[in-house]
Amino acid sequence: MSRSFRVSAARAAVLGAAAVPALVLGGPAALADDAAEAGVRSVADCTSLDLEVTETDRGAAAGTTYVEFTFTKKPPRSPWADEACVMYGDLVDMYWGDQEGHEIGAHAVRDGEGGDPFALFPGDTAKVTVATPNVGNFDPEECLPTEVMAANFFLKNDYGVAWVLTDDVVCANPEVGGPRVSPVTPA
Repeated sequence: MSRSFRVSAARAAVLGAAAVPALVLGGPAALADDAAEAGVRSVADCTSLDLEVTETDRGAAAGTTYVEFTFTKKPPRSPWADEACVMYGDLVDMYWGDQEGHEIGAHAVRDGEGGDPFALFPGDTAKVTVATPNVGNFDPEECLPTEVMAANFFLKNDYGVAWVLTDDVVCANPEVGGPRVSPVTPA
């Protein structure tokens, strides 16, 4: 029976450089049966339940509003949950929503490629910036300016939504003035 160990780049980042040599030396968490994948140590991906989202900064330039949002890792939900979680450099999706969570306007377009995955421990933060063109840049009949109540963020490998209340006006027409979102970075 062949034995090997595999730790993905994201998982290795969470385990830390000091832990990897111990795993290579044959610790039980490092060894896995190729057929059964038993014993591989992993850390869960961050989900909307693991994070608190807050608006932390706001600015405007050249007809665009820039809103920075911070994701803060909450303490584990149970004694059996992982202390840390893996955060990815790119979001799956982001859009503005009304009080019921319905989408208003276009989905965000990503600005650039996401960076490497990184670990978030309780109290650690990550940030993302959403850039939205001001509704005044467009014909109101084409833009359909509409107040939004929340920014909705969708993370990799998560079926939930991380959201935060906000007070913005965006174009309801998805063909006009859609937002852009930066890669997620450690704060």
